[in-house]
Amino acid sequence: MSKIRNIESLPLDGGLLCLDFTNTVQNRKKSGSLEYLENYTHFLEWCLKVKIATPDEISNFRQIAEHSPASAIGAYHHIILTRELLYKLFSAKAAGESIDEEVLARYNELLSEALRHIGFKNAVDGLEEVWMNPDNNIVAPLWKVLKSTYEILTSPEVKYVKECSACGWLFLDKSRTHTRRWCNPLECGSVDKATRYYHRQKAKKKQA
Repeated sequence: MSKIRNIESLPLDGGLLCLDFTNTVQNRKKSGSLEYLENYTHFLEWCLKVKIATPDEISNFRQIAEHSPASAIGAYHHIILTRELLYKLFSAKAAGESIDEEVLARYNELLSEALRHIGFKNAVDGLEEVWMNPDNNIVAPLWKVLKSTYEILTSPEVKYVKECSACGWLFLDKSRTHTRRWCNPLECGSVDKATRYYHRQKAKKKQA
């Protein structure tokens, strides 16, 4: 029986919000990949899953999208283009390569737009960070994803961002020795080992 793959069953193996966002495609190493975010509604489902929007916010975004389908389509295309841009950026980082100048320039534009929506309000214990969205922009949850990219790119841990050798998903290697090769050792690790064993055995038969 094949495994049901949808937003609800989507694993969060990235270890970071921004990496989980890039991992909404399965598998990046094969043609005909499964797209988890097929439309704007799926994006909202993912936002609820990773808790970057409240149920009330999700309801508001749904209503806006229903009243303006063109806006929802535009937002969806922006979301997917952003995801693929972040994949290129972090894939290059994981490989120890320099980031393409066009990718970096576009990323900087998106980051600047996202971070300008952060503010503060008075709270009991001092100031509390808030996200300001006076225009009810339906891509607002994406700003939190971009903030997540900023936080890891300015952290010493960025050197532990890796790309799974089996499926191409990105993940933060939190293992003690930082030698992890797969997003999920139990799934991709097992598949990768089995595949390599198969090819070794096949090569031996050819030599015999």
